[in-house]
Amino acid sequence: MLRRATADQAITSQQLSVLGSLEPGPRRMTELAAEHGVRLPTMTAQINRLERDGLVERGRDGSDARVVTAALTAAGRERLAAGRAQRIGFLAERFAGLTDEERAAVAAALPALDKLFAAP
Repeated sequence: MLRRATADQAITSQQLSVLGSLEPGPRRMTELAAEHGVRLPTMTAQINRLERDGLVERGRDGSDARVVTAALTAAGRERLAAGRAQRIGFLAERFAGLTDEERAAVAAALPALDKLFAAP
């Protein structure tokens, strides 16, 4: 549903997710691939597109120069913030259409959903 609602963005939902993974700081390409459940060549292609668009920059790991890292650029942070704002706006609009009882039911389900989707 969120993917359809944000289909007009300049980047894909998956690319937005990669930007979110880079928000705390530079990450190794292998870590990003593992986190997103893709192979390294697939993540490399994603980073190539994001780098081409000026949203990510490549670097090297300080402890091992062979290791390639990816980091957000200022433009990448702006795109991430804009993507999040669009998604939050969409969800806020949807929640506004719920009754008080329906919102309470969603709130009551959040702890179970958090447990269900928590990383092992």
